[in-house]
Amino acid sequence: MSAAREGLRRLGSVLPHGMTLPEEQWRARHRALVWLLWAHVAGLPVVALLYGMSPAHALLEGAVIAVFGVLAELRVGGRRARALVVVFGLLSCSAVLVHITGGLIEAHFHFFVMVAALSLYEDWVPFLVSVAFVLFQHGIMAALIDHDAVFNHAGSSWKWAAVHSGFIAALSVACVVNWRASEAQREAFRTLVETLDEGVIMVDRDGSLTAANPSARRILGVDPARILDVNESDPEWMLTDAAGDPLPDAERPMRRTARTGEPCLGVPLGLRRSDGSVRWLSVSTRAVDAGADAPAPYTVVVSFADVTEEREAIDALERSNEELQQFAYIASHDLSEPLRMVSSYLQLLRRRYKGQLDGEADEFIDYAVDGATRMRGLIEALLSYSRAGRGNDPAPVDLGSVASDVLRTLARSIVASSAQVELGRLPCVMGDRVQLEQLLQNLVSNALKFRDGGRARVWVRAEPAATGMVQVSVADAGIGIDAAHRERVFKMFQRLHDREAYEGTGIGLAICRKIVERHGGRIWVEERDGGGTVFRFTLPPAAAEQEPAAA
Repeated sequence: MSAAREGLRRLGSVLPHGMTLPEEQWRARHRALVWLLWAHVAGLPVVALLYGMSPAHALLEGAVIAVFGVLAELRVGGRRARALVVVFGLLSCSAVLVHITGGLIEAHFHFFVMVAALSLYEDWVPFLVSVAFVLFQHGIMAALIDHDAVFNHAGSSWKWAAVHSGFIAALSVACVVNWRASEAQREAFRTLVETLDEGVIMVDRDGSLTAANPSARRILGVDPARILDVNESDPEWMLTDAAGDPLPDAERPMRRTARTGEPCLGVPLGLRRSDGSVRWLSVSTRAVDAGADAPAPYTVVVSFADVTEEREAIDALERSNEELQQFAYIASHDLSEPLRMVSSYLQLLRRRYKGQLDGEADEFIDYAVDGATRMRGLIEALLSYSRAGRGNDPAPVDLGSVASDVLRTLARSIVASSAQVELGRLPCVMGDRVQLEQLLQNLVSNALKFRDGGRARVWVRAEPAATGMVQVSVADAGIGIDAAHRERVFKMFQRLHDREAYEGTGIGLAICRKIVERHGGRIWVEERDGGGTVFRFTLPPAAAEQEPAAA
């Protein structure tokens, strides 16, 4: 007996039972089958009249089915009990149709149609009921009441009942196997979604919540269905944009995707609560039924992650950087004035007393003047670094025009180094013109300074980029940079050579990196084929700028 129970338990575990269907989805399917039942209540009397039955008899045939319709509308019991009412009702529709047509063989196909419709429940019980219904209804009606009302061909009533129920059983087995696989996949997917740290909700075409995982409620802190209301209509919450301003309801990612079918990825939104607290979210949306011919609005899947800690960390870092920049600027500015006075008096001392003291005193004064001069240069460089990256809002900038201005500014150095500068066609980018001019001026002046031999050669060109950014290179045929030092050169006050060999403060490339990164790009250095170095950097293109070809 225990073995039999174990066998039944295992059999039940592999049969579909419809429990994995979301409640809203099950109700929609059940409602459709109830409507199908009522359609037969109206249609079967018409068929009966066409087959010559009296109006009273025709109405009686419809009334039998109407009983099941009324019971279905009462909604008594759980899923399976309510489903069984519809199952018996639709199978009875088939039996009545066979009776009306006098056992017409084609009418028996109606059973197959009803069984296929009942598959919407994805439950094995309706199939078992269908097989038993066909077997006993056909057998009893044909054998005991009227053979010709069930079968319009000769033969054993029970034999034909078994044949028909066998075909129903075969259809049921095929459906059970298919839907068990479907149910297992849905269960696995649901388990996956419910274990995600990200919140996931599904919104149907009319804007109602279809499903939500546990993380959605945890992250939002309110019922996910409330978030679907019009923004600012609920005093408990409000959605804001990245700047903290109220977000127009039509601009919500969920609304845009439902309206256009276009996905939204990683949109930053703030969920402001009534107590003033804000939870920052990264929201992505995708339409699940946006086909070529599908009309809007679309069903939308919304996923979102809580990025409040990341946002607060970034804000804190930006505040800290801003404070450090202000400190560096103020400190450098305040140091400049007393240092200028020290330097001025040291130079005055050298001019007035040079040669009047002994040679050692003159040497000491020279050291002091040189040290004060270098200190002033370092402070000015620090001021330049603190200002780098600050500027106006990004605007389209013609890099070709910027490069031409840079070459005019460096005309004296170009002549002094007998330089040959080749300037290719440069694109338009989004940025701050003053900062971009400083960027190119630092790179070109370095190329002129660190030349190998008497004459400098410099190339400024645009290059293809596969990242959607504009890529520019400044190459030279100079002394080059060892691979071990190519990252070090971008750090502040890092020099690879003695001051006696090459002048400078060692901060120019640090400023270049800061400007490029503030523009959303990156800068790096490589060895040039044939000797020398190539500095490459990327910048965001202007809206109408196409990816440049190599110059």
